[in-house]
Amino acid sequence: MRFSNFTSNYNPAVFGILLALLGVLILTPDTLVMRLSGLERWPLMGWRGILMGATLFFIWRLFPSQDRLQELRSLGSWQGILVVIAFGLNSITFTLGIAETSVIVVLTAVALMPLVAAMLSFFMLGEKQGWLGWLTIMLAMLGVVIVVMDGGNALGQPQGSVWLGAAYGLVTAFGLALTFTVTRKYPALSILPACALGSFLSGVVGFALSADGTIFIAPIWTIMVMGMLILPLSFTCLGIAPRYISSAIVSLMMLLEMVIGPFWVWLGIGERPTATMIGGSLFVLCVLMFHVV
Repeated sequence: MRFSNFTSNYNPAVFGILLALLGVLILTPDTLVMRLSGLERWPLMGWRGILMGATLFFIWRLFPSQDRLQELRSLGSWQGILVVIAFGLNSITFTLGIAETSVIVVLTAVALMPLVAAMLSFFMLGEKQGWLGWLTIMLAMLGVVIVVMDGGNALGQPQGSVWLGAAYGLVTAFGLALTFTVTRKYPALSILPACALGSFLSGVVGFALSADGTIFIAPIWTIMVMGMLILPLSFTCLGIAPRYISSAIVSLMMLLEMVIGPFWVWLGIGERPTATMIGGSLFVLCVLMFHVV
């Protein structure tokens, strides 16, 4: 019996955690490769969306299925449409956020995803939040505000709006949390083709808004690594993980990206956050980890 079959059948929690951890570790260099591509926001969104969508669909075709036609029909349900919209929105806003401001600002805002997932779980799954949960939400928001308030002082960052970049990060957190929560609540929904379609549509939007002469200027390796390796492999793992563990736990695993992602960017191109920004992001991390414990 293969290890994945054994784990999913006999210890689903461990299998889900391993999937989520693998997905996050694959995802951590994504922001560095985005910077190295040198692409403007719209062609960057176009390449990421089109290639990720096509690769996710290919990966889905590789998985064995008892009724592939029924899986495609599930995309026409309101749950499928919701995931397509949510994942497409996440793909758009994350790219816009990284193009707008410092990586650590966007990733700290995205790190609020566990709290968004907890609130969505309250409304969609009936999982109640105690007073500690709401206190965690308020303290984590305070940490994000600390990072954003000093975001304009980071070295080597794009000269856009720090607050707008943080807002894009929050919308990204909402889109991902909604995707994970719907996946857990409706296991009959085929998540990979839904994410593939959402990603593909975001790519169409990106290319439609791209200026002439800006699409083919990036090093080809950055486009291929982003669209055909990092994004589809990571989100395949992260999309399947909520079948075995809660969406809140998957979201918590993604906190590793907040810690490791800015480090890769700092090491690779010298985009350096200030001590205040690092302190604010670590405060958010500590608050969330305390809530888990």
